Formats: sequence, structure tokens, C-alpha cells
Amino acid sequence: MKGKNLEEAPARFGANLGYLLEMFDLYQQNPSSVTGELQELFSTISTGRSTGSVSGIDSEKVKSVMRLTDNIRQYGHLTADIYPLYKPRRENLPKLTIEDFDLTKEDLEKLPAKLVSAHFEGHAANAYEAVTQLAEIYQGTIAYEVSHINNTEERDWLKKTIESNSRKSYSREEKITLLTSLAQVEGFEKYIHKNFVGAKRFSIEGVDALVPMLQKVLAIASDSSIPNIQIGMAHRGRLNVLTHVLEKPYEMMLSEFMHTDPMKFLPEDGSLTVTKGWTGDVKYHLGGVKKTSRYGSEQLIALANNPSHLEIVAPVVLGKTRADQEVTAGVAQPEVDFNKALAILIHGDAAFPGQGINFESMNLSNLKGYSTGGSLHIITNNRVGFTTESYDSRSTVYATDVAKGYDIPIVHVNADDVEACIDSVILAMQFRQQFNKDFVIDLVGYRRYGHNEMDEPSVTNPMLYKEVKGHPSIEIKYGKELVAEGTITEDEMNEIFRQAEEAIRSAHNAIDKNEKVLDAKMAMPEAVSAGQETVETGVAKDRLTKLNDEMLTYPEGFTLFGKLSKILDRRHEPFTKDGLIDWGHAELLAFGTIIEDGHPVRLTGQDSERGTFAQRHAVLSDENTGAKYTPLQHITDSQASFDIHNSPLSEAAVVGFEYGYNVENKDAMTVWEAQYGDFSNMSQMMFDNFISSANAKWGETTGLTLLLPHAYEGQGPEHSSARLERYLQLGAENNWTVANVTSTANYFHLLRRQAHYLNTDKMRPLVVMTPKSLLRNNVVSDKVDAFTTGSFRPIIVDDFKKTKVKKLLIASGKVAIDLYTELQKSPNEEILLVRLEQLYPLPAEEIKAVINELKGIKEIGFVQEEPKNQGSWNYIYPQLEALAGNIAVNYYGRIERSSPSEGDNEIHKLVQSQIIQNALTI
Repeated sequence: MKGKNLEEAPARFGANLGYLLEMFDLYQQNPSSVTGELQELFSTISTGRSTGSVSGIDSEKVKSVMRLTDNIRQYGHLTADIYPLYKPRRENLPKLTIEDFDLTKEDLEKLPAKLVSAHFEGHAANAYEAVTQLAEIYQGTIAYEVSHINNTEERDWLKKTIESNSRKSYSREEKITLLTSLAQVEGFEKYIHKNFVGAKRFSIEGVDALVPMLQKVLAIASDSSIPNIQIGMAHRGRLNVLTHVLEKPYEMMLSEFMHTDPMKFLPEDGSLTVTKGWTGDVKYHLGGVKKTSRYGSEQLIALANNPSHLEIVAPVVLGKTRADQEVTAGVAQPEVDFNKALAILIHGDAAFPGQGINFESMNLSNLKGYSTGGSLHIITNNRVGFTTESYDSRSTVYATDVAKGYDIPIVHVNADDVEACIDSVILAMQFRQQFNKDFVIDLVGYRRYGHNEMDEPSVTNPMLYKEVKGHPSIEIKYGKELVAEGTITEDEMNEIFRQAEEAIRSAHNAIDKNEKVLDAKMAMPEAVSAGQETVETGVAKDRLTKLNDEMLTYPEGFTLFGKLSKILDRRHEPFTKDGLIDWGHAELLAFGTIIEDGHPVRLTGQDSERGTFAQRHAVLSDENTGAKYTPLQHITDSQASFDIHNSPLSEAAVVGFEYGYNVENKDAMTVWEAQYGDFSNMSQMMFDNFISSANAKWGETTGLTLLLPHAYEGQGPEHSSARLERYLQLGAENNWTVANVTSTANYFHLLRRQAHYLNTDKMRPLVVMTPKSLLRNNVVSDKVDAFTTGSFRPIIVDDFKKTKVKKLLIASGKVAIDLYTELQKSPNEEILLVRLEQLYPLPAEEIKAVINELKGIKEIGFVQEEPKNQGSWNYIYPQLEALAGNIAVNYYGRIERSSPSEGDNEIHKLVQSQIIQNALTI
């Protein structure tokens, strides 16, 4: 057994306790029947020193001690002193005392300390002293849950670290620094509470220790040469974190309460960056970036903007962190250094287990394409969610229990013991740096007031608030502790409190209360209102030929699956035999030229390496060895990386991650692809609260591209619609581009246009309704000449005779190709088809120009596949009416439906055929 996990059992017991007890029974019968290491341990147990004797020992007592110590490690947290008030009642507790195991002090004094923990040697004279120390460690103001960790090395490291040096000794200076921090935190909250009565601020009071904890994390990160810190949190305590961690001046914060101009007080040294959109947001959603050397080395500390969807910012912060950790310029694939950035995610106790985004985000933690080398999670546990008690909001003992499934260590700490809070942070950062894994700290406190400062919490939580009202605030509590132990005098304590209050009062007095700033127009910036111009995106044929050849060149000895080899070989034909470039081929050519131009490409989605519809083949597999090869990572003229990953079966977290990544790395062509367009339903909050509105609310920009397969092809309600209508409904103020493209060359130019505007003031997200059956339809495939010149065309119109046309049809996507195909079969000069490639912003001038040329036009028909209450109709009808003048505008499509489509394929064919026939009838 030497070298295996079971051999290490004496060091930790846990899951191997039963095995250890069995081995002890065998040892008593025959010492040589167990390994040498176990002989040494059991010999020491028997005599208190290392000899071969097994006489004079009560084996049952030994077993009881081993069970007791194992229980303390695993279950000590259940009786630990981690609740400042309102302690829960625990029932059916495991055995945790010597009496529970029919042991006495005398029994334990006869046994060695090593039986309890090898780490107590030299600190405990016997097993009794060792058990006492063990209980103090695992049942004090810090409680540990680590026995669920499956990795032996991690679990043993945690046990050794916890039991060897679980508590730090603090110097007088360190204690005064902690008290000063707490005085500033509480002083800020109390001042706002008194001077801005009823104003919402979502007070931090009750978990105030969060601020000195964050300050300690920054110091440890500085010592570890981590230059970038990305923080995500909801609104509770946010103003205090902005003020005392990002050092946003008191004047700026108070100005926001007073509706005066906070930017007058922005530090002139450029150390603080805050962005602002033209419509704005409430103060407790805003973030910022602080450049500081306060903790030693130079660091950038960012607090991400976050809407009211509490935990939704978590994957955004992870994406921002990953972007900070990567080198993407001048490399074939990104080079990742986990020590370049740290993610700190601050959660609420009700939201952490209650909101599924956390499950999805934690699942990213150890995945190759998403890992950030360990995130620090801090739960600001105020024991109540809005008005809901914990027993109504979760099915687990702790809010943290959901993290156990991801092998994450968990520490619960009493928020009123600020020194213990700092100790927990030290352990968490040591673990992160050692193993590059996540760590969870459950900061157990309370909430001084209601959910917001206008609530009366005693109405709904009377028992909790009976205790809260009589409970001293933490700076008073800790200050009196320091006075009692002689660290400071009472006068020194009061002076610290006075200085904290004076600092904020002085800032308040510096603000001109009469300078109100109220902008009712909220005009968008000129660059945004101007929109994107047409840009030349063609690529020279010789360059495309070379790129194509390199994409179809594989390493020596690499054996491609035979059938796929034939498919890919056909990608030579557009350059050798005047063949057509299909959708997947066009896309890879676009990505190849984009990385040649110096923009890194990152593409993720479920099955994106191959493509859901077997259309992409960006990553190839050797059929004999399984080895992977990504051609776009071997392009000789590439100036930036190409990165592609099959994502987990997640939408919300992955979209949030990619959004955050692109916000941080604006040079990157960042693309998320849905397996089917309707899968994006699961990430709707990301579209609503971040991607579509972040610029207007926060001045936060992104060029994220979304690929959403969309078309009505008889696959039923769930695999037809990408819910195009939602993106059109959200379209305003040039906030993004929504396209439904019917030409592979146009798709190529669209992607290149998107890359062209990256990291400029005209950058904006791109939403593409991508095809399914059209992926291999020659009607939409183009010859290489269409890729070498030109630009993206917002509408496609074939040649027509102006005087002949009586009916103008406008359609997008597959239904446009259905119409086009029918018109190719049965030409009709009286009908003109406009393929609307860009839906938002609507290319009104281009459409109007076509209408103006048609002197004999009687009708404009808009044709769509989706039901009338869905798709583009409700968006486009008012605009077509305005463009049409006196010309009738009619609708062709499905009737209004609650479901996106019919479920039966044969019925689909009938309905689809009728739409086409009706539209083509004059």
C-alpha cells in the first residue's frame, strides 16, 4: 500500500477511517501484518513512544479517540462559534465530545498527541491536549469544511496548514490598522444614514469585515506579484467597497447622493477611472478601476458594473480575469499566466445557492478554455434574503454547500472576529497560489437594517432583529477589545473614530449643494449616433489562396478521418476549379484574415470546434491517436492568436464570460455560438442587462459577436427560432447590429467589418442569425472573387427592370432564399426581391433608394417565417410604412402564435409552401 492514498490515511482519517481501524485490529493480532508506517503509528499509540510493544492498551479507547478526532474535523463546524447573533438550533448532531465516546481526560492523557494529529507534536503533551487544541481550531470562530475534497494532496495540505498555524498573531500596528479600517467602513455608513435619510445604499453593516479582508487580499496579491484584481459583487456593501478599496473619493460618492457633478472630484492623477453612459444607472450598480501602489507593487483594481441581477456578474468577472491573464498578440494560441490576474467574487447568502449562474460559473473553474487559476469567493452572509429566512430559501445547512460538488474548500468565519476574517483570507490565498483552485469564505454576520434603508425588517424577521438592535457595531466591539487587552487606550480609540467621521464630514462640506446636474435629454455620444460606415473588407486572392492552403495542410503522420478528408479537400476547389465557398469555409477564411490583421479570435460554444452541423471543422482529430490539430494556429502570416473551445452545456455563464473577456480585451474578435439559436434563451439576462444596454448605462463597450442558428425547417418549436424579435426589440441608439445573412461572401465581409471596428468608438456587438440547411446550399455560396473586393451589403438586390416591377418583396434569411429559389424556377419581372441582410440598424436609405426607382410599384410585401407576433414584422412595419409613402405594405407569414412553430414536419412544409405562394402571387 506504500505511496497510495490509503497509506496516507493516518494523516487525515476521513474516508479512510474504517480502513485504519481495521488495520489496527490486524496489528494487535500480528504487528507484522501491516506496513512499516502503520506499525510505527500503532506502536506509538500503544506505548506513547516508538517501540514494538503492543501490551497495556485498550484498543476500543484508541478507536474511540480516532473516531472523535475524525468527527471534529468533519463536523466541528456544526457547533463552531461562527454566528455573531441569532444562532441556529442544530438537531441530530454527530458525536463531538470525549463524553460522547465514553472517554475521560485520564484515558486521553495516556495516549500520544500524534494519534490526534502529527502536526501537534511539540505543542501537545498527550492526546487530551491535542483533542482540546483540535476542538479549538475546528469549533472556534473559524470553521473548516475540507473533508469533501477528493484530491489527496489538496486535502492533506489544507489539514496540515489548518492544524499547524491556523491563527496569526497580530502586532499593535496591525490591530490599529484593522480598527481604523473598520472605523472608516462604519463611519461612512453611519454618516450616510444620518445625513441622507431613507436614501438607498444597501449598507455593509453586519459584514463590515469584508473591506479589511479585501484590503488584505490586495496586499497578498501584491506580495505574489499579481497586478490585476477583478472584483464582482452585487449592491450590498458596494458603495463602501468603492470608497475604501477602490478609493473613490468621499466627495464623489456624496455628490451622487446629492445629484451634483461627481466628476469634479475625480483624482487628477488619473489613478481612478470611472465610465458613464448617457442614460446612467443607480449608484450602487456602478464600478470603476483603481490604479494603486498602496499595497506594494503597482496594481489595477477593477470593480465590475453590475445590474440588480445579483450574481449575474460572476462569469463576466471571470471572463475579464481570463483576458488579463492571456497574451494574444504575436502568438499562435493564447499564453495563459494565472498569476497575472485574480478574480474575487462576492456573493449574497440567499443568492449563492439560489441563482443557477453560480453553478454554471463554478463549473468553468477547472476547464481549459475558462479557468482563471482559482477564484476567491466571499459570501457576505447576512442570514436573510430580502425578507426570506434561510429555511425558506435553501435546502442545505449552509449557503456554501453547493460548492462542495466542485471540490472547493469552504471556511465559515464569524464576521465579528475581524482577525479571524483576515486569517481566513490568508488561508484562501495560500491555497489559491498553491493549487490554482477556487476557495469559498462564508463571512457569517447579519444585516443592520432592512433590505434597503427604507425597510422595517422587524415586520418580517422579528426574532433576528430583536438581537440585531441590541448588538454593537463591529468597530465599537473591536475597539473595546483592544482597549481591554491594553493595545490602545479609550482616548486613542475615540480619536480613531473621530478622524473617520471628520474625513467624510469635511468631504461633504466641500460640495456645492446648489450645483444640481440633471440631464433630461441624455443624448448619446456623437460617435455612437453616427453609426458604422461602409468599409472595404475584401482580401487579395493570392493572400486568400495561401491562407487556404495552410488551413488544409496537416502535420506529417497526421491521419484525418477519411470521409472528412474528402470534404475538406473540396475546399481547394474555389481556388483551383472555380468552385464555391460554403458557409463554414467562408467563416474560417474570415477568421484567418482577421488574425493576420492582428486581431486575436476567440470562439466558444457547444460543439463549436467541429460545428453543431458538422460545417466548421476548425479543430481536427487524428483518427489513430486522437491527437488534435487546429490549422488556424499554424498560419505563417498570423499576428495574433486563434482560440476555440467546446463550451460546457451552459449559456448564461458562458455568454457572460465571453462578454467580460471582450470588455477587457477589446482587440479580440470574441465569438459565442449557440448550438441552436433558441439555446440563447438561457442567457437572456446577459443580452438584456449587459450586451444591449451596458454602453448606455455605464459607458462599457464590447464588440462581442453572437452566432445564433435560426431558420424554419420543420424541426419543431424549439429548434426553429433564435427569437429574433427579442434582439430587434432591444435595438436602439445603435447599440448593436442584428443580421440575417444569405451570402457566404457577405458573411465573410460582415465578420471582417466587425473586426475592423474593434477597440474603436464605433465598436458594438454583432448578433447574427446563422443558417442551418443553408450551410451547404449552393445558392448562398459564392465564388472567391466575391471575397477579394467589396464590403458588407446590408441589402442584396438582383438586377431588375424598373418599369416592370409591381410588387416589392423584402425578406431575410432562409425564407428569402426560398423566395429567390422559386423566382429562379419561375421568373417574374413584376416581382422584385430584396434580401434584407442587416435588420438593425435598418438600412432605410438603401431600401428607400430601391423604392424610389420603382415607378409602377403597387405593393410592398414583407415576408417572414416566424409567426406575425414574432420575428421582424412588429419591428419593421412602422419603418416600412414611413418609407413606403402611399404604397400598401402587407404581411406574408405565419399567423399569430404562442409557440414559435408547428411541431409536425409535414405540416411545416404545407405552411411554408403557402407563405411562399401567397407572397409570389400578384
